[in-house]
Amino acid sequence: MSHPFFGKEFSFTQPDGSRLAVRGWGDQHRAVFETLDGYTVTRNPATGFYEYAAVVRNETELHPTGVRPDSVEPEALGIPRGARISRAAAVAEVEARAALPKPRWETRREQKRLGARVRALAAPGIAPAPPARTTVGDFVGLCLLVEFPDVSATISRQDVESFCNQEGYNGFGNRGSVRDYFLEVSTGKLNYTTVVAPWYTAQNPRAYYTNPDVEYGLRTRELIQEALQWRLAQGLDLSALTADDGGFVYATNVFYAGEVVNQWSEGLWPHASRLIHPFSLGGGIFASDYQITGMESELTLGTYCHENGHMLCDFPDLYDYGSPGIRSGGVGAFCLMCAGSNVEEKNPVHVGAYLKYEAGWADAAVPLQPGNFTARAGTNEFFILEKNSTEYFLLENRHQSGRDASLPDAGLAIWHVDVLGSNSREQMTLASHYECSLEQADGEFDMERGQQFGDDRDLFHAGWKDAFSGTTVPSSNWWDGTASGLTIKDIGPAGPAITLSVE
Repeated sequence: MSHPFFGKEFSFTQPDGSRLAVRGWGDQHRAVFETLDGYTVTRNPATGFYEYAAVVRNETELHPTGVRPDSVEPEALGIPRGARISRAAAVAEVEARAALPKPRWETRREQKRLGARVRALAAPGIAPAPPARTTVGDFVGLCLLVEFPDVSATISRQDVESFCNQEGYNGFGNRGSVRDYFLEVSTGKLNYTTVVAPWYTAQNPRAYYTNPDVEYGLRTRELIQEALQWRLAQGLDLSALTADDGGFVYATNVFYAGEVVNQWSEGLWPHASRLIHPFSLGGGIFASDYQITGMESELTLGTYCHENGHMLCDFPDLYDYGSPGIRSGGVGAFCLMCAGSNVEEKNPVHVGAYLKYEAGWADAAVPLQPGNFTARAGTNEFFILEKNSTEYFLLENRHQSGRDASLPDAGLAIWHVDVLGSNSREQMTLASHYECSLEQADGEFDMERGQQFGDDRDLFHAGWKDAFSGTTVPSSNWWDGTASGLTIKDIGPAGPAITLSVE
């Protein structure tokens, strides 16, 4: 899957047609799978079968043992549960992975980060930290629907149209449409609608595109270009699609009929990437970035909104690309761009305050000065203390209701932001730390340590942790260890509104 998955169950088809039930941890960059009783498996490239795995070469590789699950008791062979390569090897593997080209949104974001770095060097003192590109106004994306000669669509174009655009949509149990989601979390600042193309029947049977022996992503791009060529030839008007200043359409989404039949990182396994060569749609605009997934038997918001957060808003993943199983938890279930996209797929949580602020969705960004304040949930009213243009604290109120019903906790969320950091760096040092950290009230740093993705001890409120300062754990110090001077006390009870005092 293109978004992260944590302990998700999959059913893989072995070459002899038998099915293997596994649990997986990972994303499209790297993943690890275990049998349901906890033994790591990996695909044997010589046979195509998933086999029990052993760690070899100084913990740098998972190697197939030649033993297939259910053929023998792994304990009898001395195979341990939960085999993993080292974290350093996993990170190196992710960085070296080039099977899928880098999407356009990542290029835009890297340019933005470079600009932030230059500004920080030019003005190292306190300076405003506005977003370099906001996502405000009317945006229009594209959704392609693809069926195969041997696998027909089971969900109508109208159903997909409603899923994307209908106000108050509740199909398949979803809480609103994609448009509803982005309107709500942006407090009306982003109106994202989608042109949903009619169903296109591919030129070849499904097996042609899902062939695991063909380079991953190659047949996907072929399929997308097929569909685009056909639709343009049929006169589909795509002139309304929103493009960046280079003419690249922000968002192309693709649903294909049927279930996901591939194993991880093969064929049509769901992923996000870009076309190798931008595809001209006429009028000076081009298709490039895309996300693709099997339609299965229902439509759900979580992954779709997560991937459009990337393509549309240039949002980064706020989870760790390191080794699955020992990776850190990023910001956990407190943001769409981490585990919050799939805790409840039909009602994903809000985007966290940092990315809302970056997107230009803040209704207010009140400087944290001495005084008494009230933070209201769901209003995009934030409180901010800046060190410079790249590092700052950002506060918001999160309440377990509505869009945030599945949050692990309720109360005052305190975010520590360094736009030049990375959520794959959980060491919590000056040289290596998160881009966006949730200051977990219990001081256990469970998410940095990869223990979980949030619990009911992470946010601040009366009756639990009602203060945050330079002497508490966690503290309000900057990453270089200097005091920020931020002292918050008398934090009130969790609720739709929460009070706090700043000294």
